[in-house]
Amino acid sequence: MSANMRYIAVDDDPAFHFVLTKMMCQLGYQPPVCVTSAAEALNRLSNPHEQFDAILLDIQMPEMDGIEACQHIRAMAHHSTTPIMMVTTMVGRDYVDQAFAVGATDYLTKPINRIELQARLGMLDRLVQEHNLARSLQFAMESMDDVPGMRFAFEEPVALPKCGSLIEYLALENHLLTLSRLKLHSHTAIAFQVVGGSSLFRRLNRMEFLDCMADVGSAIAACMKRQSFLLAYAGSGEFVCILNRQQPVDTFEIEHELAAELMVYDAVYESLGLPMLEVRVGATVHSGLFSTSAVKTMLGRARASVRGQSAYQLQFLAG
Repeated sequence: MSANMRYIAVDDDPAFHFVLTKMMCQLGYQPPVCVTSAAEALNRLSNPHEQFDAILLDIQMPEMDGIEACQHIRAMAHHSTTPIMMVTTMVGRDYVDQAFAVGATDYLTKPINRIELQARLGMLDRLVQEHNLARSLQFAMESMDDVPGMRFAFEEPVALPKCGSLIEYLALENHLLTLSRLKLHSHTAIAFQVVGGSSLFRRLNRMEFLDCMADVGSAIAACMKRQSFLLAYAGSGEFVCILNRQQPVDTFEIEHELAAELMVYDAVYESLGLPMLEVRVGATVHSGLFSTSAVKTMLGRARASVRGQSAYQLQFLAG
């Protein structure tokens, strides 16, 4: 936890601001900047010289609700990846799906509980650190200089620079956790794996590796554009995509389309003496209605399905 992190809390209830400020100070955070309307929040957030590390945004507010406000915030270049935690009552949880669809990172239920608040803020802390790392790497890539001391493990689900189609893996997990077991069962997970990803990680510096993963992420997003999807980099050269179960998915066709999308990078990788990008596509995976850890099981099975098997091999084995 960083005591220097600066939060803005947007809620039309002064009592909520009082309780939130007291709890955050008790947890070692500096007091949040509190505003009572979405319009006031957008005015402050639109100023690039007034920096905020994370945003707490009430879903149900008069005049402009939190979902519309979240859309406006995401349209601001300097807040396109800033963590946004939606705040809602239990009655308002029906709106959480809409909030995630427009770019929310997590959600918090009123009345707030100190233990839950500490856990949620801790998650936002980690996301802010990942974003700071990604921004530093982005700057270094643009200036063509390496950044001493920038380190992350191959397995880490780090934020990718220059890839607006992706959300953070932690945010993807949080979104799925908000769904009821029946709603989760109506979704499909597909994993993608960069062939030889660990070898690329060893051969490239950290900036080059992230740039490579961003290329792959953009190519996957281009192939999935006919679908309504959520896509995240999961670490280990793997991506996970979440789709509605009613949408027909031909993983064999996606794998071929993806190979065609990646061909545009062939000349660049050849000039660097690197192997051409190749990505495997796993089988579609659904959650079990009676699983006690449905989200992690679903994502884990999707990632396991792609390791060592292509989409064609998996379909052949299944058939």
